[in-house]
Amino acid sequence: MKKIIKRRKKKIETSKKLLVFAIVFVCIVTAFTFLSVLYVKDISPLEYLIPSAFGLLATAYGFYFWKAKAENLHKYGKDDDIPDSNDPNDVG
Repeated sequence: MKKIIKRRKKKIETSKKLLVFAIVFVCIVTAFTFLSVLYVKDISPLEYLIPSAFGLLATAYGFYFWKAKAENLHKYGKDDDIPDSNDPNDVG
């Protein structure tokens, strides 16, 4: 009798989904902005749309890297090294 092995689908983490969404969103906004600039012949959308889209991407990457750092420190038993705040003046 043959054994049937059921494999579970590996669930994609929410943080990775958010990161992929941010990357796809930035690509779409960038392409749309460049096409609209070529069609309308006005570069004013470049002032607001592109920086805000890349700001979103920078925030998503920052969140993802901060989360990964916290998970790795937790995994390797260095929980005490994770600061509670981002205040550079916080010494202790």
